[in-house]
Amino acid sequence: MPAPKRSSLFAVQTAAPAAAPGGEGALVAAHAPGPVLVQHAPPDARKYPVAATRRGKRVASVYLEPEAQKQLHLIAVHEGQTIQDLLIEGVNAVFAARGQSRIA
Repeated sequence: MPAPKRSSLFAVQTAAPAAAPGGEGALVAAHAPGPVLVQHAPPDARKYPVAATRRGKRVASVYLEPEAQKQLHLIAVHEGQTIQDLLIEGVNAVFAARGQSRIA
């Protein structure tokens, strides 16, 4: 006899998390027979503080060779900038090379 199929992780019923301050932005689970219904919190409702410089922005990641990351770090130190500043400069250069607005 074959082993029974495991249920989906999304069908597992768990205790509802505590409500966020003000009652908004909490993850809500309805415990009814059948699949669990989950309402996700709005994107701006977080469990941790977000720096003012990051509000309204999205993350874009890049994987670099260790030598490239070290070189980028050395340029940032030499020029008194952050790696973030250099990466924004690079993204804006890509936009400009393709005739797009420099909006990064």
